[in-house]
Amino acid sequence: MKILCFSDSHGDDRAIRSALTMHPDAELVIHLGDGLSEVESHALTDYRRKWLYVRGNCDPSTTVLPDRPLKTDSINVAGYRIVFTHGDLWGVKYGYDGIIRLAEERSADLILFGHTHTPCEKFVELPSGKGVYLFNPGSAGGDYFAGGSFGVITLSDSGILLSHGTYTP
Repeated sequence: MKILCFSDSHGDDRAIRSALTMHPDAELVIHLGDGLSEVESHALTDYRRKWLYVRGNCDPSTTVLPDRPLKTDSINVAGYRIVFTHGDLWGVKYGYDGIIRLAEERSADLILFGHTHTPCEKFVELPSGKGVYLFNPGSAGGDYFAGGSFGVITLSDSGILLSHGTYTP
């Protein structure tokens, strides 16, 4: 299964539109906050894919989306537990200790977060001995990372494959 992941679009959906065009086989899209207006414009009209989202620190608490966005959520997909959050509540701008605790508490195989505007892909061993992937797609908003970045996640029986894509205007 292929998943597209975005964060921090901040009103700029060019990277989102580009990634959706480049990856028509993506079945799931996850937006990690600070861009619910972009989610509204796509999720309410894109019936080919399932859209999941969380609220970021810059998102309004009101939205026209059918479900009130949480700050942290999770889903089980293809045998993997994915936990996703914006990251501000977990102090990700100052290190990964908080996000690692969240991964341990929620038994995550993959934890997705945004907020830093910096792409990140890391595998860490949790205190329990279980390993978890930490993944930040960077900022889909063009003002932050060379026109915008996004994440591509492929889940299969053989494992989790993570990569970053970029949109340059």
